[in-house]
Amino acid sequence: MHILIANDDGIRAEGLIQLTRAAMKAGHRVTVCAPDRERSAFSHSINITVPLRVKEMTVEGARGFAVDGTPADCARLGVFLLRDDRPDIVISGINKGPNLGGACIYSGTVGAAMEASMAGIPALASSLRSFTSNDYSAAADLTCKLAEWALSHPLPRGAIYNLNVPALPREKILGIRKTQVLAPVFLTEARYESFVSEYNNTYYFLTDGEDRMFYPEDSDEILNRNGWATVSALTWDLALKEGMDDVDLDF
Repeated sequence: MHILIANDDGIRAEGLIQLTRAAMKAGHRVTVCAPDRERSAFSHSINITVPLRVKEMTVEGARGFAVDGTPADCARLGVFLLRDDRPDIVISGINKGPNLGGACIYSGTVGAAMEASMAGIPALASSLRSFTSNDYSAAADLTCKLAEWALSHPLPRGAIYNLNVPALPREKILGIRKTQVLAPVFLTEARYESFVSEYNNTYYFLTDGEDRMFYPEDSDEILNRNGWATVSALTWDLALKEGMDDVDLDF
């Protein structure tokens, strides 16, 4: 299997490096196309007015491209650069920190995978539920297994699998659970802290708003928090399926 790996933490991120090693150890061929620096929370943004600069390099023995663009740029450009050596699947990650519930709307990891799927390549996003751990070994092995499974369980174009793995020893992970119930993470009040510099400039820093939302017990956040690796299927289609009234306006 030929795997194209992207991410949003940058081409030197530990999660990407350990995933590359695990995929090659499992006998897969790997190409990497990732940002040249961290691009977290860039969501699905792409560059349409400036050119992308690319530096070719090796990543753990695999061919790699470091790109001065967004995660989604990297996924689409990687698919283009490999147009004569088409990857079987694109894996985005392994992300430092979870991408659960409402976090998916901000996630560059999810955005890169979605962009690859929209470009016609099966894709999955993978994240580790920790901002401090450097041990991605269990998540890397599970990501490779899910990638193999995903090829025999294809989703429609523009849809991806989203994997989140608890930061636990392998033997303490309870298993893997499918859930299409996404927790309302980040449905919060707008909150910023501000300060005024010595030059009388005002700066604002985003802080977490108060979260009063109820998280269902079968949601991705709660299952993952309780020790399950979770997989959800996400899609480009943001249309609300129910809840909108008929529009009855005079015009």
